[in-house]
Amino acid sequence: MTASLRRELFECRIGWQTFLRSLFALVLREARVRHGRSRLGYAWAVLEPFAVTAAMIYFFVALGRRGGSLDYAPFYASGILAFAYFRHASSFIGLSLEANGPLFSYPRVRELDAALARLTLDTITSLLICTLVFTFMFFAFGADPPRALGQMLLAYFGLSLLALGVGLNIAALQRRFNMAAHVYNMLMAPAFVLSGVFFTLQSLPYELRHIIAWNPILHGVEGFRAGYLSGYPDHHIDLPYLYFMGLLLTFTGMIQIILSKRGME
Repeated sequence: MTASLRRELFECRIGWQTFLRSLFALVLREARVRHGRSRLGYAWAVLEPFAVTAAMIYFFVALGRRGGSLDYAPFYASGILAFAYFRHASSFIGLSLEANGPLFSYPRVRELDAALARLTLDTITSLLICTLVFTFMFFAFGADPPRALGQMLLAYFGLSLLALGVGLNIAALQRRFNMAAHVYNMLMAPAFVLSGVFFTLQSLPYELRHIIAWNPILHGVEGFRAGYLSGYPDHHIDLPYLYFMGLLLTFTGMIQIILSKRGME
């Protein structure tokens, strides 16, 4: 190994260590600002959505409802959890530039770092909520454990990438239009209905299915659910499309942020 190559590897390692330290510091800052310095504040951020979701599951199971041949509780719980994660993470990232503006005067802190810190915090929180909800269903209702955890995580991190891309675009638009984040949150109401939380893609008529399949969130929700439930119809789920849209939106979001920053200078 030549001296120049060793030097480049050393500089690369130092760069990654600096990035990870900055990201960790930003995650801690976001957690303190959002949940307070008390551990109880973060615990409440996990327990409150868990309690709401668990109460909904208990209510519908008590009614004895079923979704086709699939148990109602895991079917709807998996859909609600997956969509709620995407909606909350993308909205949270969409306000990252506005909330962290003063930090960008430091040379080591970039806009993408703030977005990744918010995504990391939301991902960790949401995974804890999912674990609590699925554990609750297992002990309270005898629900089966996840069928394919790897597939669930693949769909989940596809939604993470999509949330990052959408959030970066919203954050850039928020710099130009103060109502961008508000309009986006309003659009999430119909998206909740159209993203497979209450239906399967296969259950739709052929013409409607091919229209609604353009919604990448739908494939993340369906993929997450298919990983949990045995015998779930998954031949219409397109996870590569989910990742493609996530990468495309992340790229366009980063370009938008660069252009919006130049417009502010």
